[in-house]
Amino acid sequence: MQKLYHTDRLILAALDPSAAPLVLNYLIRNREDFELYEPPKEDSFYTLPRQEMVLDAEQVLFERKQGARYYIFTKNDPDTVIGNISFAHTDGPVCNIGYRIDKEYRRQGIAYEAASLLLHKLLDENGPDMIEADIYPDNEPSAGLAAKLGFKPSGTAGFRGRELLRYTVFNRTKHRE
Repeated sequence: MQKLYHTDRLILAALDPSAAPLVLNYLIRNREDFELYEPPKEDSFYTLPRQEMVLDAEQVLFERKQGARYYIFTKNDPDTVIGNISFAHTDGPVCNIGYRIDKEYRRQGIAYEAASLLLHKLLDENGPDMIEADIYPDNEPSAGLAAKLGFKPSGTAGFRGRELLRYTVFNRTKHRE
């Protein structure tokens, strides 16, 4: 996968540590909302040094082809992060996807537009056999997005004492349904 993609409205970029102030601003703006569906984070997570470390680690995973996190910007405002889509274990047969959208930009098709492009790029003959999305049962918007992207319910998974619903999409270049 490349580090930069464009859609009609969006810029999707794998960032380096120099972008930590942009990422930190996005996370702070959405902290309360994101923590409804994610484990709470320590206050130290919301600091510039920590986000520089996170972006450095993401860059290493990207270079090793083990994972990728793309931050989403609008073409009208290329200096404000409005979401991210991440892939873990991209070097194996089963990859995981995660996504977040800024609370002010939801229900505008942004996550679908970004994820559609990235899934298309990842699910080729060299990509993973399947991608899984683990979603909290009460996160109906996330489950709706997964369904719209072609993911099907495939069971449950446990995470930090909570049961999550698992959704799966198969790599159609490798599997014929």
